[in-house]
Formats: sequence, structure tokens, C-alpha cells
Amino acid sequence: MKYLIVLIAIVSAFDYDPALANQLTAFSFAAYCNPDNILSWDVGTISQQYPHLSKIQIFENIELETRGYIAFNSASQAITVVFRGSNNMKNFIADIDYKKIEFNTICKCQVHEGFFAAYTSLKVQLDLLLGEYRMKYPYAKYHVTGHSLGGAMATLFASELSMIGIKVSLVTVGSPRVGDSDFYDWFSTLKVTHSRLTNKKDIAPHLPPVKYEFEHVNTEIWYKDGVNYVICQEVKGEDQKCSASVLNPNLADHLTYLGWSNNSCDAQTTE
Repeated sequence: MKYLIVLIAIVSAFDYDPALANQLTAFSFAAYCNPDNILSWDVGTISQQYPHLSKIQIFENIELETRGYIAFNSASQAITVVFRGSNNMKNFIADIDYKKIEFNTICKCQVHEGFFAAYTSLKVQLDLLLGEYRMKYPYAKYHVTGHSLGGAMATLFASELSMIGIKVSLVTVGSPRVGDSDFYDWFSTLKVTHSRLTNKKDIAPHLPPVKYEFEHVNTEIWYKDGVNYVICQEVKGEDQKCSASVLNPNLADHLTYLGWSNNSCDAQTTE
């Protein structure tokens, strides 16, 4: 009986919501759409399937070419923050290095220097916008998402929201590894429900390589064939039966998740 109780506790430790994951994945790809279309929420099949975003505002840094948007989702009653990935994902994947920088004094951990620079380039604008939305929607939930580099920035942002007492639902899509072992330990203590989506043989979750002492944070959801998923074990060092088991990762599986891609911006649903 004792072992059964322990097993139940492990299984119930994480509650994956595939419907929310699909929605936030769509929103993460919408971040690549034309800014005017984002503001009017006219982004092809994404806005057709999920029409309930309003009060949309874009935040960006022209110099570093980083961008995201914040909105209110009336269907889920959630303040939704979305970080865009790199404009040129092929170059982004090729250029990922292994340099680290201290994240904050509370964490006492290190994160990837490039991801941190991208995040901080947006932080001043985002903090101001977040203050506005918190005043306007004091009882809202908080949803945070991003694809690729956007997933790394979303992870850092969600952790800082949790630091100020906000409970966050975080969905990252094809995110690279963000921080070191100490970041893993610290992130695991936060009030962040994290679904870290990986797709088939996507190369991005394999970067930066573990030999440079980077670690993913939990919990990985591996869409092993693009449709069916595995809820991976919550373990330090990654579940070796999930995407870590892939021997020949590729870029193609990074560009489409759950049927969503950059092409979704312009595509129309078929009657």
C-alpha cells in the first residue's frame, strides 16, 4: 500500500492540459506574424480558432530584433504574454554558444548569456505593460509562452513572475536549454506549471549541449510522432526515454508544432 501511495503521488505531481498547450503553441507562432495583423488579431487560422484575444500590445527591441506581445484572453480570463523566437531560426540554431551569466542574486544560478540578453532587452517595456494589465485585470490568470528563443525568454519571465508571488502556466515550444544545474534546482521550487513541448527530432531542445553544463527544467511533453505525446518523468538531467533519446535531431521538426507554424499566419480554415 505504501508503494501505491508513492506511485500515485508521482503520477499526479503534474497535470498536463493538452488543450491549453495547443492554444499557447498557436499563440507562440502568431508572434512571427506581421505586427499590424497581431494588433488587429487577424492572423489566419490562429485567430480563427482562438478569436478571444483583445487589448493586444506589442513590445520589442529594434536593435536586438526581439519581440513579443501581451493580451487578455477573455475565454480563459488570462493575461497572456508571448515571446517571439528568432527571425532566422536556422542561424539562431547554428549560433547558440555556451556562455553563461548570473541570473539574479536570489537564484544564485547561471543562465545562457544570449537568452538573458534577449530577455532583458524587452524587460523594461514588458514590466510597464504588465503593470497596466495587472491593474485592469486584477483577478486574471497568467499564461506565458514562446517558441524557440521565445521559449527561453518565456522561461526566464515566468520565473520572475513567480518570484513576486504570481502563479504561472508556462508552455514553451521547442525551447533550448536555459540554465545550469542550480537554475534547475531553483526553478523546481517555483509556482510555475511548465509544459515543455518537444517535437519528434527537433534539434533545439538538444542545445546548448549538456557537456557545457546546461540543463532543461521540467516537465517535458514529447510529441514523439508529432501527434501522440509522452508525459516525461520529472527528473534532473532529463528523461532519457524522451527527446533526449533522439540520435539525429533536425531543424525541420523545429519549425512545426501541433500543426502550427509560421504559415498559420496567412492560412485560412477550409469550410
